Amino acid sequence: MLTKKQLLLTSSLLILTTANFSMANDTVSSDVVNSDTVSAHTIKLNAKEGSLKLVMQGLLKNTQQLTAAMLSEDFTSIEHQANAIADHPKPSMAMRKKLMKAMGSDMAKFKANDYIVHSAAVDITKSAQQKNIKGVGENFKKMIGGCLSCHSSFKNRVSAIFK
Repeated sequence: MLTKKQLLLTSSLLILTTANFSMANDTVSSDVVNSDTVSAHTIKLNAKEGSLKLVMQGLLKNTQQLTAAMLSEDFTSIEHQANAIADHPKPSMAMRKKLMKAMGSDMAKFKANDYIVHSAAVDITKSAQQKNIKGVGENFKKMIGGCLSCHSSFKNRVSAIFK
């Protein structure tokens, strides 16, 4: 029987892998290959070229790997994936300028969600270093809350900006 912690983490993983995050699940160009076969590291390297979609795909991949590490209480992997999320690449300056112009005054809320995700990922790293799975789980919940808040508020609008 699953413990309460395992049930929470499993349901989080299911939400992440089945939800329709169009920015993260759009087809990647053929030079990047199928996102299921590309490592988070490869996505991160390609994201440096400026694509917000690739940044989101990298974050999704890191979050999935973080969830798997949490389920097995692999604190080294938890720390590694949380650091990758906290230090994710930024889209190109041109893409950020386009986003800021289109978002206007809502950009502050957009950035606030990014800060929530970043801060929670940093706290996950600290909890992993202390081998505190409860702290990891609590901060994971905060991080996912930031992700879901941003996607529910901005996914459609951001997707339209970059089509």
